[in-house]
Amino acid sequence: MNLHRRSQAGFRTYVDYEERPVDVPKETNVDEEKIEPQLLPGEIVIAEANNVLKFAPLKANRTGISGTLFVTNFKVSFVTSLPVEPKEKEMQSRSLQKHFLGVHDVCLSEVDTVNQFSEGNNSKKKRLLYNAPIPPRLSGLQLLLKNLRVINFSFKFTPAGEDVRVAQALLHHAFPTSVDHLFLSCGYPSPSQGIPDFCMAQDWERELQRTRCPNWRVSKHNECFNLCSSLPTVLVVPRDLLDAQLEQAAQHFQGTRPPVWCWGSLAGAALVRMAQISPSITDNHRRLSMSKSFGSTMKKRKMEESSQQQENRMMGLVHRSHPRKLQPKIFDLDQILPSLKDIQISYTKLRELHTPDDPTQFWDQDRHYFSRLESSRWLSHVSKCLEVAQSAATAILHHNLSVILQDSSGCDLSAVISSLVQLLLDPQVRTIRGFHCLVQKEWVALGHPFTKRLGHTRNQVDEQSPLWLLFLDCVYQVGLQHPTALEFTSDYLVALWHAAYCSLHSSFMFDSINAKFTASAVLQRENPEKPIYLRPVWSWWAENQSIIENGQNGSSEEPQDSKAPSREAFLNVHYIQNLFESLCISGALKRISDPLSSAYHTWHHIECLLDDTRLLPFDPATPVIPLQLDCSLRIDTSLSNLKLWKDCFCAWLAEPAMLTLNDSESLLKSSPSTSHHWAHLYHMYNSLKDLLSQTLTNGAAQ
Repeated sequence: MNLHRRSQAGFRTYVDYEERPVDVPKETNVDEEKIEPQLLPGEIVIAEANNVLKFAPLKANRTGISGTLFVTNFKVSFVTSLPVEPKEKEMQSRSLQKHFLGVHDVCLSEVDTVNQFSEGNNSKKKRLLYNAPIPPRLSGLQLLLKNLRVINFSFKFTPAGEDVRVAQALLHHAFPTSVDHLFLSCGYPSPSQGIPDFCMAQDWERELQRTRCPNWRVSKHNECFNLCSSLPTVLVVPRDLLDAQLEQAAQHFQGTRPPVWCWGSLAGAALVRMAQISPSITDNHRRLSMSKSFGSTMKKRKMEESSQQQENRMMGLVHRSHPRKLQPKIFDLDQILPSLKDIQISYTKLRELHTPDDPTQFWDQDRHYFSRLESSRWLSHVSKCLEVAQSAATAILHHNLSVILQDSSGCDLSAVISSLVQLLLDPQVRTIRGFHCLVQKEWVALGHPFTKRLGHTRNQVDEQSPLWLLFLDCVYQVGLQHPTALEFTSDYLVALWHAAYCSLHSSFMFDSINAKFTASAVLQRENPEKPIYLRPVWSWWAENQSIIENGQNGSSEEPQDSKAPSREAFLNVHYIQNLFESLCISGALKRISDPLSSAYHTWHHIECLLDDTRLLPFDPATPVIPLQLDCSLRIDTSLSNLKLWKDCFCAWLAEPAMLTLNDSESLLKSSPSTSHHWAHLYHMYNSLKDLLSQTLTNGAAQ
């Protein structure tokens, strides 16, 4: 549908909230069409407020723009015909959800905190809670978003009652009791993204074939989630383990999550994830009251011994799965890494440091920035994760040892370390497609509880911990120390973090595949007349074509701005340059037409990355290339060599927020433009394509 807008009568383009009077909108008799937001199929307006002022963050003169504020069952939408802040337009153009959200739109699941503030004094603010009464009149609302952005709205000229209705709708819909209350489906299917969901046996068999890791097999014993509700329907387990033994062993691990294979090498070193022994039959029983009967205590002790035996038996199977019967190396991540609570506390301090309310608070924080950053201990946690991952990678690469990653649930810290180990050792994982497959396998399929850890519902506040952000920050540090190693950029990692809070990206909305299936069934029962489509985040690469075909576009931008985010923003120019350099080897061009040669696959890869008619990620129809371990990525994990992820944490610190702690390393300084690099790459690509076409023509003529 088209978006119809009109200017608010009597409002200037930009208004200064504090330094000069604002023109009050006057009644008009002009019959103009009502302003409405862009809506997706199934999306409805819950409340609206007219004559609202939206302020740019940290503007010293408090300039704002006027418009109408809407709350729907999907987003908060500010509709205006006035100019857009450059920072907002830039950030929106590099988001994975730009097809569904306009520049002034915010998905409800992005909202972390809603505050009311006093007129003319944003420092006097009070948090509004979903179950608490709201004052009869609100001067303004401040939205603190989960992507470290602050948005202020003023109701100074809003008709009475509209402000309260907007606040009530926002509080009710932004903090649901369950995920299926969020707006999860935009009404039409997602385009095929070519990324395996690792819920089918063939997906895991293909991974076993690629890694060529021996002595492991695919088990379908969890087909109905009868074994473990948080694991996928198929698992990779030791070849000598029978399904009956697997079921028996699972009962002794927390969450019934037994050891499962997730990656390995031809030499036999396997990467295995497992939960701790169930606390209900171990440590808790050691603290039984002395009033318990002797028989009951003995029974508990036998159960504890049985659990320990099952753990030893499972580890023994991992041991025997190695061709050389080498003893696996066990990493108890609960003992060597910070706790989930510590990580959440660290993130909270980091968020407070990067979300100042006004310039005064900003400058106060700026004077003590580095000390506050250090006290948050965020980079210390990043350093520790990289250190453990490198140690595990060394055990696999240099000692050919299987590695068992164990944490309390088997789906939190083990996901971080397992993913980093593969990033360090497996070149395929460093590509866009390989990274997609990694995240889908380690985080989505193997059941990282995104709902709990990212706080998608209001019932699980105490279980929040941003492990997903911690992992992305670790990947950023790898890319920083090895600029040519990753096919994707820091901007793409930022986009993935933001996408985790958009409810239309189902990959990051649920605690498990089972939870996703359950939510989908609930939504389908509630809407039996139309199919429900839950979209994986990876479909964004083909989103533009799908939207054109369906005539759908959630963006409030003009058609020429509604195309997919540019490849230049998300693809690493230095990585692609290395691909070209590999074709400069003597004789490479002669082999480029041979499907069995590496030159052929390299050229096909370049075509997928640079040809606008080709859909990314890298063509899934490409034959499986066997794993070749890479020992080139050594990471300096010392704090002095880790950098703050400025593109992520400082992205919304707009002008005049200029950190002056060190001009040579300003945390807001833009990275050098790579436009000339891209122009050079496209020139090489077109020249090489013409050369190959001419060669083929001459060959045919001869």
